[in-house]
Amino acid sequence: MTLHPYDDELVSVELLSARVSVTQPSEVELYRKAFVELSELAVYGAAGRALITAAIEALEGS
Repeated sequence: MTLHPYDDELVSVELLSARVSVTQPSEVELYRKAFVELSELAVYGAAGRALITAAIEALEGS
């Protein structure tokens, strides 16, 4: 799933088989909050690459 919060009026959500455009204000706010929370949990840059590398190494070692 890919989430694209464009502004306060539109959020586009890409699912496995479809793209959904959300325009209902309460739903837009729900997706915007989810985007902010997930962005805060995400790991970026060198730390992100290190995390991915560690996961690959762990899988190769199993």
